[in-house]
Amino acid sequence: MCVYYSGVILECKYHIMTESVLTKDTKIPIYGMDLPDWLNSFLYNHGGIFIKPILLSELLQICENKTIKYLVIYENFVLYNKDVLLNLLEQGRIESLIIYKNHPFTITDVLMDQLDKIAKTHDINIIVNGYYDKIYKNIKVYHIDTFEHVISHFFTLFLSQILKKNRQHTKTFLMQTVFKDNFRKTIGEFIINLSIYKDFIKSPITDSDTLYKKTNNFLKHMEQKYGTGQYIDALMSFGNGLPNFKIYEQVFCEIVLETRNQGNWHFTEKTFRPISLGIPIVYLGHKPMYNRLLEYGYHLYDNNFYQQWHKDIRLEEKLSYLEDFLTHINSSELAQKQMEQTAQHNYQHFWNHRKLHYYTYINDTFESIFGRNNLIHNIYKEMNF
Repeated sequence: MCVYYSGVILECKYHIMTESVLTKDTKIPIYGMDLPDWLNSFLYNHGGIFIKPILLSELLQICENKTIKYLVIYENFVLYNKDVLLNLLEQGRIESLIIYKNHPFTITDVLMDQLDKIAKTHDINIIVNGYYDKIYKNIKVYHIDTFEHVISHFFTLFLSQILKKNRQHTKTFLMQTVFKDNFRKTIGEFIINLSIYKDFIKSPITDSDTLYKKTNNFLKHMEQKYGTGQYIDALMSFGNGLPNFKIYEQVFCEIVLETRNQGNWHFTEKTFRPISLGIPIVYLGHKPMYNRLLEYGYHLYDNNFYQQWHKDIRLEEKLSYLEDFLTHINSSELAQKQMEQTAQHNYQHFWNHRKLHYYTYINDTFESIFGRNNLIHNIYKEMNF
């Protein structure tokens, strides 16, 4: 059975886990409070961590007499039980707190500051899909890129190979975004009014509600027509941003406008969809996103555009740089050749190096938090026969 969150497949559950696994293979209980099924599955299948579910009333009863070593909670628990959690931490009843956050937006800056203060003397860990604008000195923050991982599904690789054979661009640019914030609205409206807009393929995206309904209807239609299977997992990994292969066959590059471009942020399918399919990109995310992509080993074609784009000036003052860059790409065969080469580097990097990095990083993260108190090390020791 596959489990989903916000339209994104995070993990598939292939095994039923019982408490006997905990008592047999794990010496120190790892308690979990109100964890979604997909998170329990993720912890077990990727970290070898078996969670012992516990109710809040049971937790409070245990903490009356002793401390607990590990408590894993989901971000919603922090929001709804803030005072109880802070009291238990301040009383020293929880030795190690692990918070899983599906994105970095839900917990307020004020509460994060409170947790960081407590973390001076307590072990507080946050596993988050995304990045914080602020650096926390005491909380141990582990960053994972959920979309990068889930999109790298073998069925998507098969689809990308078909696309590669069929690509023959008739238009230069594609921009798929809903103008939901000032950043995207300003850029989008500027581009639409350029003379070069005639070289854009018009995106069918109009608003979020239409996009959500279209995606859900498409997936239901696929299941009715072809049945369930791992191809559904692959398609759902794109969330509500399913790739339109007929459009991708005809377009040279995609202009990427991410969901958040200031403050706390995370990568979504908007970034990794074109990369996973071998499509060249113009990346208009803010400087932290740009720097992080380069740090990951991805490349971006540049003729000094990004240095200008990331200047600390008003967005409106940068738009002329964007126009010049798009005009350059549209008119230069050499630029397009180099962008194709860059896209192929990113494609290979995505499907090979980053996939390996994800698994080793996740393993290192869980070992850093829980030590060798996990199923992976237990099985390793058992394999002497």
